[in-house]
Amino acid sequence: MKLTVIGGGSTYTPELVDGLARARAVLPVSELVLADPDARRLELVGGLARRMLA
Repeated sequence: MKLTVIGGGSTYTPELVDGLARARAVLPVSELVLADPDARRLELVGGLARRMLA
């Protein structure tokens, strides 16, 4: 399943990513897309999300 997070640069996104990682067995997300109008925040949070899911 592909999941898109609108407002992905939010400080709440890492908590969401953690929850998704913990629920991998029952909620198989194959692609996570973060979308946010603030490119700087998106880059920071996206980098953290990539490290969390690695």
